[in-house]
Amino acid sequence: MWRASSVKSRGAHVISLRRQRACSSRVPSSNMMNAPKNDGHLGAMFHQNLDLLAKFLDTSSVRGGVDFHLHSTFSDGAKTPYEIVENVIENGLKAFALTDHDTMAGIEEVVDVMRCLSLSTTGENNEEPFNCLPVFVPGIEFSVMQDDSEIHILGYFTEYDPPGLSAYIEDQAKSRERRNMAMLEKLRSLGYDVRLDNLLCYGDEHTLPGRVHMALWLVEHGFCRSVTHAFEELLGVGKPAFVPRTRRSIRETCREIARAGGLSVIAHPQQYGWTKNPESPSTREKLCERIAQLVEEGLNGIECFHGMATPQEQRLLADVALELGLIRTAGSDCHGRPDHHAPMYDRHTSFAHLI
Repeated sequence: MWRASSVKSRGAHVISLRRQRACSSRVPSSNMMNAPKNDGHLGAMFHQNLDLLAKFLDTSSVRGGVDFHLHSTFSDGAKTPYEIVENVIENGLKAFALTDHDTMAGIEEVVDVMRCLSLSTTGENNEEPFNCLPVFVPGIEFSVMQDDSEIHILGYFTEYDPPGLSAYIEDQAKSRERRNMAMLEKLRSLGYDVRLDNLLCYGDEHTLPGRVHMALWLVEHGFCRSVTHAFEELLGVGKPAFVPRTRRSIRETCREIARAGGLSVIAHPQQYGWTKNPESPSTREKLCERIAQLVEEGLNGIECFHGMATPQEQRLLADVALELGLIRTAGSDCHGRPDHHAPMYDRHTSFAHLI
């Protein structure tokens, strides 16, 4: 457990990364030098130092201008890692993380584009790394079981390819694939002629399909009004096409993250119904009990400042995190499309007034 003890305005122009797919053409632009500066560089600045990473996540989250919960086309997001980096720069963020579901495959693409922009990603061969882009923290999001309920755990790491985590990630991906096939079969039995190949057009060759992609197909073919409607009618827990996944326990997941040199943070606690009536003493008491139980399982932090949490919920979660000596993190959970998720944070996003 850890208790943690004005960005300059960007220039009028921001480099367009979409036009720079080939590494040879992704060269630093003079316009990039007008982007916000900070004292860090990429995630390797932490040099396998979890205390440093924990303090950075906590302090920078409270100050704001960071976003540690983003999804790309490698899972259920709408934007590629390249496009996410572009949006991060446009929004003037000081730090960000890519936290795709059950995969870290998109991390390499983020690192590649930033490396090709002549930033130091490892500290090697660069005695004086540029300080013109945000700090990048590699991450992932896992779905786990706790008391017969599903919750999500974010993992944050000091390395881009955490040692020993690949087998666990592969196991989770296979579980997702099995569930996909079972749900597609259920959808077909309900009269929706959708197959796995139909889902791949909503991402790219790297995408790991899931329920969001099924929802997008249902919306495109006129069966549902929105992604939210698709979950409410067909894909959500207890709905006609839902099939549960085989999930690991939170203890197992936190242990695997720790073995790989990472920190475990519970994602969006308000989505589990734990923060209803956030100003009620009984709500706070029950929340403290729940989180304390998770700490016993290996939890290191709480995503206090989620994009869909109310200010009252954010304040409650931050208070509980501080009381229990846990990391506080901020993440929009942006998926890059106008759905039921929040947009990416920007340089003006701050939570200091809630502390």
